[in-house]
Amino acid sequence: MSRLKLLALAVTATTIFGAHSIAFSDDQDDIRMLQESKISLIQAIQLAEKDQNGTAIQADLDDDSFSPTYEVTIMRENRFYDVRIDAVKGEVTGAREDKDD
Repeated sequence: MSRLKLLALAVTATTIFGAHSIAFSDDQDDIRMLQESKISLIQAIQLAEKDQNGTAIQADLDDDSFSPTYEVTIMRENRFYDVRIDAVKGEVTGAREDKDD
């Protein structure tokens, strides 16, 4: 087999196995966040809706702050608000109007 073909195979294998490793790592992060969370997604949505007196249209669990945090988008009076809920403490930690949506 030529050196060029071997190099191409090596690059392909590295890409495939590297992508698999990243996906596995992402799954492990999601599992860790869920295990650390003390409240459910439904509870986070309810807290955000109550806090902003609106309707949830999107929700996600995120760990950008190194601690599991729910991010819930609320619609109220034709405006959108992003509400952050601490998934461990079950408290609203911030809310702001989202002018990009």
